[in-house]
This record gives sequence, C-alpha cells and structure tokens, in this order.
Amino acid sequence: MKILVTGGAGFVGSHVAEYYAKKGEGVIVFDNLSRAELLGYEASNAMYNWDYLERYKNIELVKGDIRDAERIKDVAKNADAIIHTAAQTAVTTSLRNPRTDFEINAVGTFNVLEAARLSENNPCVIYCSTNKVYGNNVNKIAFIEKEKRYEFADERYKNGIPEDFPTDLCEHTPYGCSKFAGDVYVQDYAHTYGLKTGVFRMSCIYGERQFGVEEQGWVAWFAIATLLNKPITIYGDESR
Repeated sequence: MKILVTGGAGFVGSHVAEYYAKKGEGVIVFDNLSRAELLGYEASNAMYNWDYLERYKNIELVKGDIRDAERIKDVAKNADAIIHTAAQTAVTTSLRNPRTDFEINAVGTFNVLEAARLSENNPCVIYCSTNKVYGNNVNKIAFIEKEKRYEFADERYKNGIPEDFPTDLCEHTPYGCSKFAGDVYVQDYAHTYGLKTGVFRMSCIYGERQFGVEEQGWVAWFAIATLLNKPITIYGDESR
C-alpha cells in the first residue's frame, strides 16, 4: 500500500510513518516543518524527526503545506490511506494567532478531504482530532482521586469517553474550534460522499521524539524541566 502521512515529521506523524515503513509499505511524509516557528522556538528541533526518517528507504519525504490545496491533491492522488496528523497543535498559539490556527486546522483538513474525495484511489482518511472538541462538557464529569491516577466517578465512563458523548456549544478555545471543524467535516464527508474515514480524539499523548514545550506536549515538558532544573508553571486551579 501507499500511505500518506500529513505532518509526518511531527511527533505522532513520525511514529505512524515509521510503523508503516517497518511493515514494508510505501510511505509519503508530507510536512512543512513549521511547528517550531508556530510555537516561537528555534527551528533546529523541527528537523529532528525529518532527519530520523531518512534511514527508511521506503519513506519519501515531501516538503509541503496542507493549506496548498493543489499540492496536497497531487501528493494524495496515489495514496491508499491518508493519516492526517498535520495541525497547529497549541492552544496558546491559537489564542495569539487564530487565523493561522484556523487556516491550518480547518482549511487544511478540508483540503485533505477534498484530495481524498477527488482521488480515483478512494483512500481512507484517519483524522487526529482532540479532546478539546468536547469543550467544557468533559470537565463536568465528577472524578475520583486514586493513589496514582484520577478515574471518572460515573461507571458509564470507566473505559473512557464514548463516541456519543456530546460536544459543547462553546468554550473550546480557537484551537478546539478549528479542530472541531475538521472533526465534523471528516464525519460528514463519510456521510455525504461515502469516504472511508475515522476520527481519533487524542489527549495528552507523550513518548519518544516528542518536541515537548510548555505550551504543548506538557508531559514531556514536565520531564524536561525536571531534568534541567527549570521551573514548572501551573495555570488555573490545578484541578484539571
């Protein structure tokens, strides 16, 4: 198969690309390497995963932007599956620059869906969404503090939040709004055009090759700050 991974030089995307490369599939990594710039950090870190993936001969590295509709359509035309991980990922950045956040997360996702819809290959599309689409609704569920973790008090949610849990009408933040727009579009393209799609509403993921900073990737940031003896700032009332 030919697998297209948008945002393939990012944390999640690079692991997706490596997973399929190890299975022997042909992989296209599509990334504009803008994450450090969006977060206001040195760009040198943005190349780490890109350089890391060069070891795989069956990964093709393509520099491009999902906001460029014609470019993504051309790259996606032979794909059997599109794993859409490319995004503006920080709430703080969305508050500072909501237009860029919207153009990447909402318009960029629309471009990916259109590329899939117009492709003769009829690829499936997997969209990496976020728990932010629930707005403040998820925070209304009571939880129990255990020795090493928190658990939802309501037995209905003992295995996590189900697919039919309601999203909120507001309180998403611009980032949550833009990701929610993409989330709904992915679902509707399946309903309206018969596209094969799936949505993962991910939260607080962490692991190897993550570019963890204070604004985003906070589990990694806590570890980095501790190792480097840097202060950790807690925002809000610490309850969530």
